[in-house]
Amino acid sequence: MSPTSSRIASWNTALSSKPGNFDLHISIDQITGTVPMEIRTGRLLSNGPGWNKYDDKVIHPFDGHGYLRSFSFNPDGSVDLKARFIETPSYVLESESNTFSVRGFATNPSDKFWQNIGYTMPRNVANTTIYRWGDQLIAGWEGGEPHALDPVTLETNGTETFNGLIEDKTTLAHMYHDPVDNTMILVNIKMGRYTGLELHEIDENHNCVRTRTAEIPHTAFIHDFMFSEHWILFGGNQLSLRPWAFLKQVMGSGTILNAIETNTNAPGELILVPRRSSDPIRRIKLPKASYVVHFVNAFEHSDGTLIVDACVFHDFPFGEEFGYAGRNAPFDPYLPEKRETQRLYRITVPPDTDVGTWVPLSQYGIDFPRVPQKEYGQNARYMVGATRADKLHSDPFDSIIVIDLHNPEHPSQLWTAPNPDTTFVGEPIIASDSETGIEHILVLLSNGVEQQTTLNIFDANNIDEGPLCSIPMPLLPVAFHGEWDPVGTGV
Repeated sequence: MSPTSSRIASWNTALSSKPGNFDLHISIDQITGTVPMEIRTGRLLSNGPGWNKYDDKVIHPFDGHGYLRSFSFNPDGSVDLKARFIETPSYVLESESNTFSVRGFATNPSDKFWQNIGYTMPRNVANTTIYRWGDQLIAGWEGGEPHALDPVTLETNGTETFNGLIEDKTTLAHMYHDPVDNTMILVNIKMGRYTGLELHEIDENHNCVRTRTAEIPHTAFIHDFMFSEHWILFGGNQLSLRPWAFLKQVMGSGTILNAIETNTNAPGELILVPRRSSDPIRRIKLPKASYVVHFVNAFEHSDGTLIVDACVFHDFPFGEEFGYAGRNAPFDPYLPEKRETQRLYRITVPPDTDVGTWVPLSQYGIDFPRVPQKEYGQNARYMVGATRADKLHSDPFDSIIVIDLHNPEHPSQLWTAPNPDTTFVGEPIIASDSETGIEHILVLLSNGVEQQTTLNIFDANNIDEGPLCSIPMPLLPVAFHGEWDPVGTGV
């Protein structure tokens, strides 16, 4: 098998893996190295699509049913893996029929357009994010309400509306814990000619302590946001509608994801919404057309200058994510390489101005960025992200990178997976020990050729020295986003 065909085969096997619900104990004699003491009794949570293939046809991973994985680290150094599908109504329906029947963002159930016309139940697959908040796990999705799960059994408890606050509202999958206010920030959006925003801050008892509404004066692609002490901020991410493609979507032969495109004639923008007042939004012009899929962090200097770190595309073709090329074609890991690589920028916004400046923080194409949880909204020390060692592309990822945010000119730390042609790197997660302050980085590797997923754990200060331990397990489907849960399955 040629390197090209091996890469394609590995990527397809990893994306199409469907081990289903299971429990697995991984003993210490199966682990290479030793699980660090500081993370024992905590766990890694990981969410992503767990069902991307129906018979011989694939679906876009954005439409795959949510599949939650919980990696619990035991006091003796062993690991318990619990994996469960999130039982949304669309999952229950399709698991009973074993057919793809609910129309998604990027996938139609039938090749016959007339069978796709009309409205069925929303395909809320709860497959994008996962958070521990109070006594629940919260699984986010882009087009509806999040779902709540039992933190121990992973049993699905239905949608979470936070006492009716977001009932029947489109809620961003990304949410953020403000470690200073100890609130969860979540955002409802309403798409149209203008983009409506509702911003809520929730305490651990699910009570709303602050709400703000705002409007972006154009159609915007909003997946992520960020916050600082006084601002909640979004990428302007201006979209255009492709009229013919939109008509095809209405008539059942296209999808909503193929009906939109980036408006590269519009200037790049940040949208700043005052967090603690009803003052008007600020629209900050950026040096060129910009599309932020994921933010890194934001903070403010004492003089009011806002600093924003973000992973930025200057153009983005919707519908080809993860190498999706349609229901009848295999996933193509080379397809993402044809688009422009996203870059990590530090954006500076002085007070009382509508113009921002930026500088690149790395020569690598970076996504899935993280800073330590206790430093969100503040001047974080470092960030970790997924990248490609070749610097020419970003995904599919083969490496992780750590960048010193206090001195970005310092050489970055880089670690590249063995057999990078067939091994794919997921989102790196930072695990912090509250007592010692010691931090580790956890990342899942997927190799479809070897039919194996490996969880690697690194010293956050020395990732280029390689993993402290490697935990093997059967092949799991490629995930989207995760979370470190220091409480684990305890109270």
